[in-house]
This record gives sequence, C-alpha cells and structure tokens, in this order.
Amino acid sequence: MRISEGYLIAFILGSGTVQAFAPIRPKANAIRSYTDGTIQCSYLRATADSNKNEKQEVKPDILEPFPSAADPKYSVRGPVGEGDFIVTRSGGPSAEELTNENLLRILKIECSDLEVNTLVWKCLGYRFDEDNEEWKPDEVFPNWKEKYPTPPDLIGMQRIYSKEVDQPSLRANQAIVRSIPVDNKQSLKTHLKPLGFTGYQYKELTPNKTRRAQCANWLLFYREELFGYTVEELRERRRQKKEAEKRRLEAEGKQEGDEW
Repeated sequence: MRISEGYLIAFILGSGTVQAFAPIRPKANAIRSYTDGTIQCSYLRATADSNKNEKQEVKPDILEPFPSAADPKYSVRGPVGEGDFIVTRSGGPSAEELTNENLLRILKIECSDLEVNTLVWKCLGYRFDEDNEEWKPDEVFPNWKEKYPTPPDLIGMQRIYSKEVDQPSLRANQAIVRSIPVDNKQSLKTHLKPLGFTGYQYKELTPNKTRRAQCANWLLFYREELFGYTVEELRERRRQKKEAEKRRLEAEGKQEGDEW
C-alpha cells in the first residue's frame, strides 16, 4: 500500500511505503508530555486493560499550533538540550547525540520539534555562530547547500498545515527522505526495534509523527554511513561502491539499469 504524505495523515518512513509494525502496547494507560517552557508535546499510545483484556482505540494526537516558531530568532534562541534529549547548538554532532536511546526520544516525542531540527541541522553540516546568533552552512553537503543555504524546518514547528505555511517544511522533509539509500530505509526497524519501538499505528499518524520518524531514520543513516567522514572521503567511498557494484553485475552477466 502506498500513500504520499499530506497535511492530515502520512506514512511512517521510507519514500511512501507504509511500514507494518505491531501496535505499541504499554502495560497501563499512558499520556506522556514534555514541556520546555514554550512548547508542549504530548502523545497517546495504545493501552490495554488487564482486567477486561480490551484495547483503547488509538487516535491521532493533534498538537496545538505554535506560531511563535515563525520568529526567525526562535531557531537560534529557543530552548534546546534542557531535558533528557541530548543536543547542543555548539559544534558538530557527537556520538552521544546519535545513540539509539537518544534518537528513540524523537519518536516518543520526548523532545521538542526545535531539538529534532537542531540535531539534523548539525548532521547536515550547519554550524552555529554564537557571536552572530546564526546558522552557517560551513560544512553542509554541496548539493544540499545549494538548495538550502540556511537550515530548513524539517518538522513544521508552527504545526499549521495549510499549504501556504507548511509546504516549505513538507518539501524539505521529502528531500531528506529521498537522500536515504534504499539499503538504509529500514533503519528504524533495524536499530530501534530492539529498544522496544514497534512503530506507530496507522490511526495515530500525524504530520509531526511522520516527519519525526523520517528525521530519525535519516539520522540513523547518517550515523551508520556518513558520520566521521569528510566529503572527499565519502566521494571516494561512493566511487568504490559503484565499482564494486559494476563488477558484481558484470559477474552476473547484467548491466547497470537492467533491473529497472
């Protein structure tokens, strides 16, 4: 089944493919919230009544609009790293920021939209200039830098899903999803399922949850394939990978493109 992300409901990960995960089943009713002083993020998960053996129906948890995120200064002054989620604006991404446990907090909505954006921006190569209070594309991947000289909102922090307001965030999120190779599309399942993440139910999907899942998936791809390498080193790795694939196809009597 395929659906494309819209403004009301969307897929969980990949380039349009719905991942069939089992429902999340906590032991008791759970509504958890995270408050950073300006934003409150809450989520409702499936529940089970041990006495009646009945599940409570899961519904999308629609977050309140947050128009203050439209302020250009919010991305450089809004609170980050004040809760359990590990992230700072300073420097490049750290191994501690990219642990499975930390990335799982993105999916459990235990961090703000700004904190998710901040971590992705750092991994994309944007660096924060504290003196001038601005993000600079010092180490951004060349193709991305050309399209996004300033870091885009990948989540939709205003949570206003009209086309006029939300389309730039939607397009930026779609662009980062397209950059994930096919071999890394299932990173959420590979790395976070052992920690208990079994996915979102279809009925509870919202643009916010969908984009968080896509950002977390991209961060896992980044950690596994790009973290710690220079652009030159990555280009060499890509060249070697293409040559190895070409040799494999030649050994099988195929040519590039045959399967497509």
